[in-house]
Parts: sequence; C-alpha cells; structure tokens
Amino acid sequence: MLLTWLGVLAALPALALQGPAAPVAVCVVSPRVEAVHEGDALGLVPTPRPQLVVIDPLLELRIERQGRLVWQQRAAAGKTFQAPLSWPLDPISPGEVVLLRLRPRQAPEGAFAHVQLVGASAQRMASTEALMRSLGQRPSAWLAAIETALDGGDVSLAWALLFSPRLPEARELMALRAEVVRRGCGD
Repeated sequence: MLLTWLGVLAALPALALQGPAAPVAVCVVSPRVEAVHEGDALGLVPTPRPQLVVIDPLLELRIERQGRLVWQQRAAAGKTFQAPLSWPLDPISPGEVVLLRLRPRQAPEGAFAHVQLVGASAQRMASTEALMRSLGQRPSAWLAAIETALDGGDVSLAWALLFSPRLPEARELMALRAEVVRRGCGD
C-alpha cells in the first residue's frame, strides 16, 4: 500500500522557483511542500522542528523570520552540502510563517528558491508530538502511523513521521525513507 502512495506522490513535484528572470528549482522532500503562486512553494509543518530533506546539493540555505535573516549556512568554496538537516533554530510556532531561501549548486550568487513553512495549529502540533511519543521505538507502529496518515491524505504528517529523527532504524523504515528520497520530486 505504501508503495502505491509513493507512486502517486512522486508525480507531485515539490519545486520552488524564483521569479521569471532567474528561475531556480529545488526539490524539497520534507517538510512536504506544494507549488503556490509565482513559483514559490508552501508547506504546512505539523511539528515545531521539521527535518529538512532537500534532494539537491546546496550552496546556501537561509532561514528568515518576519523578514529578517536568523540563520544561514554556506558551503565552503567549491563545495556543497546536503540535507537532511535538523531544524537549527527555536521551534516554529503555531501559525508562524518561516521563509527558507535555498541556493542549489547551479544557481548564481543571489538566486534562491523560496519555500514558506507555516506552523500548523497548536492542537495539531501537540497531537503530532503525542503521536510520535506514543510510537516509541516500535517500527511496526511507525509504519502503521505513516500508512494511516497517507490513507487520510495527510502527506505532511506522513513525511514528518518518516523523516523524524526519532524514527527507529528498522530496515523497512529506512528502505521506505530511501525510496522517498530516491523518487524525490518525480524527475
């Protein structure tokens, strides 16, 4: 059943673009994002500390809150860095909008893909946290919770679970995570 969902979801690209003059595309797997107006991407985060999973090697990642740069990572000259990256800041608050600016390897200086992350409601964040705590280190419980989220159409929750640092390192879960990353944005 999960592989069926992966086939459907891989066809939905999570691309962020910057303006018509200098398009920059980045494949963001987690948190789950969707393209919105003017090529930007938007994702609802059901956890206050989302795991950032980006397929493309990055030259730079900036995080902005309320229009101000609050965190930045740049690759060393001639190098790139890879996500996944654990959330490096204070948690995202319910309803808060945080802007990620991502510059992949081929992008010129100053050209970024934009991804807006929006904190889910306080109730949803609390229920996601309670769910993760209840799953403990039982791989079958995590797999069932991911499948239940997908069956309910809640891809944001499914990917938050699948890419959580708390996920047990069970073979089937690691294989599922690797398959989602491999399929990326449905190249």
